[in-house]
Amino acid sequence: MMRIQVLGLCRFSLLVQGDFQTTGEDLDDNRAILYDPARLERRMRWFETLCVPPLMAQTDPDFTLIVATGEDLPEPWAGRLQAVAEAVPQIRIECLPPGRHAPLCREALARHVDPTADVVAQFRMDDDDAVAIDYVAHIRADHRLAARMTHKHHPVVMNYTSGIVARLEGDDLTLHAEMAQNWGLAQTFYFPGGEVRSLMNYRHDKVWAKVPTLTLPGPVMWIRGHHDVNDSRGHLIGKNRVAADPDELPRLLERRFNLDLADLRAALTLPLDRPLPGDGPAIPPA
Repeated sequence: MMRIQVLGLCRFSLLVQGDFQTTGEDLDDNRAILYDPARLERRMRWFETLCVPPLMAQTDPDFTLIVATGEDLPEPWAGRLQAVAEAVPQIRIECLPPGRHAPLCREALARHVDPTADVVAQFRMDDDDAVAIDYVAHIRADHRLAARMTHKHHPVVMNYTSGIVARLEGDDLTLHAEMAQNWGLAQTFYFPGGEVRSLMNYRHDKVWAKVPTLTLPGPVMWIRGHHDVNDSRGHLIGKNRVAADPDELPRLLERRFNLDLADLRAALTLPLDRPLPGDGPAIPPA
C-alpha cells in the first residue's frame, strides 16, 4: 500500500531576514515588529481560535504540522504555543535561530520528512488561516489525480480554490466567500519519496510557472484571515468574491471547519488587553 506522508508548515512570528513585505533585512527592526505585544496577541488569538480547531477535527488525523517560531519568542506567547502543541499531538514546535527565511524553513521541514514514504505531501498555512476538516483526507484521496504527472525531478501541485475570507475591522468580524488560486492556502505539493524535498523552493503564487499544477473548485476548503497585521495587507482579497447566502456561511464554518461564528467573533473582537475567557488556550477538548 502506498504510504503518503502529510507534512505541513506554519510560521508563527518567525524572526528571519527576507521574503516578507512588512519586515526586511535588519533583525533588530524585525524583532521589534514581530514581537510587539499587541501584534503577538492578535496573531495568537487567530491561531488558537481559528487555525487550531479544524486541525483537531481532521477526519484523517495522520499528519504533522510544524509550527516554526523564533527561539526568543517572548512569554506568555511561547508558553501558549507549547500548550497548543500539548493539546494537538500532530503539532511540532520548531524554535529556530534568526537567519534567512527559506533555508531555515527548508531545514525544519527536512527534520520531519519520513524517508520511507512513497510520497511526501507538503502544505503551508499562516497562523491566521484554516483548512477544512477533511483537507488531510483530500490530500490522500486526490493524489490519484496527480500521480500520472509525478516526476522524480519536480512536484505536482494541487490547488483547492473555494474558500472563505474572515475579515476583522475594529470590533466587527465579517465573512464572504471567495475563489482564489495559488494563495498558498490548501495548496498541496506532492513530492516523490526517497529524498528530502521542500515546498520552500517555490513561491506559492508563481509555482504554476515551474511545475505541473491542478485546480479543484470543489467544496469550501480554506479560510483566510484578514486584519490589521497581515503581511500581505490583503491586496488580493475581494477580487473574486462569490455570491453566497449570508445565513449559510456560519453553517459552513461549523460543518466544514469545526468553528462557531459567535465564539470566533467573541474571541477575535475582544480587546487585546483583556484575557480570553478560561484558564488556557481557546481550543476545544479533543
